[in-house]
This record gives sequence, structure tokens and C-alpha cells, in this order.
Amino acid sequence: MNAEIMHRPQLSTSRLLLLGVSSVVLCISLIMTVFAPFPIALAVILYGRAKGYLTGLVGLLVSFAFATMVYQDLTLFGFYACVFVFGIGIAEIVKRDLSPVKGVVVFGLGFILTVSTAVTLFFRSQNVTPKQFIMAQIEQSSDKLEEQKKLIEQRGDSDTIQYLQILDRPDLLAQELIESFPSVLFMGVFLILWFNMFLALKSRRLLFSGEDHPYTERNLLYFKVPFGFVLVLALGLVLAVWGKDFGREVYEIIGYSIIKCLGIFYFFQGFGVFSELLNFLGIVGLFRSLIVMVVIFMANYLIAAAGLFDNWFDFRKYFVKRNIEE
Repeated sequence: MNAEIMHRPQLSTSRLLLLGVSSVVLCISLIMTVFAPFPIALAVILYGRAKGYLTGLVGLLVSFAFATMVYQDLTLFGFYACVFVFGIGIAEIVKRDLSPVKGVVVFGLGFILTVSTAVTLFFRSQNVTPKQFIMAQIEQSSDKLEEQKKLIEQRGDSDTIQYLQILDRPDLLAQELIESFPSVLFMGVFLILWFNMFLALKSRRLLFSGEDHPYTERNLLYFKVPFGFVLVLALGLVLAVWGKDFGREVYEIIGYSIIKCLGIFYFFQGFGVFSELLNFLGIVGLFRSLIVMVVIFMANYLIAAAGLFDNWFDFRKYFVKRNIEE
């Protein structure tokens, strides 16, 4: 008997409301925000589209009320709107039995293209450049920046002077945000989609254990970046190291962006290899969860490197050979 199998939960209204509330709570939190779309996706998978969508819409109303009355800022509402879209997109991919790998890539690229188009149209409608808009927002938040500067000064670590120099120069801060936004958006979107898709697929497999499904979370663990992208990564490395020598500083920025954006896909491939290693070592339960969390937050670059070198060494075959020998 598989110890992972769980009993299908009773589909009560209270459980549905709990899923909706938990998505808002996760959205408000800091480190757990990445998992906020999962309750919405699970609500659609368990209760159907009508009740699941309604739960997400109620969450939108709650987040709007919370953002206006508590924070006096609509940032939370805007972020929850993205969470809602992610949850619905993940649920539709799962319910339609589409390929989760293809679904994550297509949906993620579509979302990034939509956001990029909307941001571009917004700046054009306001007749301002991104740098001018950000500097205006920084000036409006001068009081908060002063508080942040005091906290940094009290810390007194080795990076204090560098941080203070950036905060004292709104133009430099705006430039840093503009340069980092594309790669941060790209990595954030695919990180959220991948982890929540993994949880949704695994939950469906465990809760609907008597049914056969063409795809499970194991398909995500066999995520493999096409070998040709190694050349693109090499180009990014060249631009990141020698971009300034080519005459324009923007080449260096493009190089680092390429490395970061491709790095998230190699991380997914490396995570599958790492998961296979844990299976080979027989590490399960709470100890496995703790190891995974530590590695994700403290050794994510090593996981991405493992994913990259997996293109040449195919680490999984060594685990299989050792199992056969035993």
C-alpha cells in the first residue's frame, strides 16, 4: 500500500472558504507568497470551475478591501490579481490534462508578453519614460526611504556604503530597477508557475488516487532544457564578462539577463536530478523536506549548475545503474 495515498476530502463549503482565505494570507506573507496560487488551483480542481472561480473572485474582493483599508495602497490587490490568473491557468492545464511542461512554458511566456505590453502602453499613455516614472514614485516615497536608510546604517555591514549610495541617488536606484526588472519578472513568473503546478499535480494524484491521469508531478521532474540553449547561455556569459569591452554597457546587462533567465530553466532540470538523488539515497519525510528547502534557498546556483551539466553527463543513468547493481 502506498503511504502517500490520501483520502479524498469532503467537499464542504468551509473547506472551499478556507482555500480562498489561505490564498489571500499566503499573498500577504513574505517568503510563502510564491505558493499563493496553489489554493485557488486546488479549489478549481476539487470543486469545479464555477465554485473555484468564485472563490478566486471573493479573494480579489478581500484583497482589495485589505489593500485600501489597511495599506492604503493597491499593490497587494494587483499582486493578488496575478495570483488569481496563475491559479486559474494552472487549474485549467491540470483539468484539461495538458502537458505540464509545455503548459508552464507557454502560459509563462504569454503572461510575460502581456505584462510587458501593458507596461509599455501605460508609459506611452502617460508620456513618460520608465526612469522618469520610477523617480517620481521614489520622490513620493521619500519618508519610507529615509527610514530604510536608518535601518541600513544601524546594520553596519560591509554593503552598507554601497546601499546608502544607491538610496541617495534616485537616478541610480531607478536605473538599477529598470535593469533588473526583466530578469526578475521572468524568473519570478516561472518559479511561481513551476512550484504551484508541481503541488497541484501531486495533490490531484494523491487525492484522486483511483483515477488514471496522463500527467503527474513526475513529468515536471523530468524537465529538460534543449541542448541548443547551451549556445545561448555561452553567449550570455561572453556578454556578461566582456560586454563593456564591446563598446556599450547594455551588452553586459543583456548578458546577465540571459544567464538569469536561462538559469531558472536549468534550475528546474537540476531540481529533478536532485530529487532523483534523494530517492536513490532513500531520504523521505520531514528530513527530505528540510533538505529541499535548505538547498533551494542556499544552494540554488548549484542546482542550476547540476541541471546544466546534466546535458552532458545524464546523472540519472548513474542512479539507475547503481540500483541495478544492488
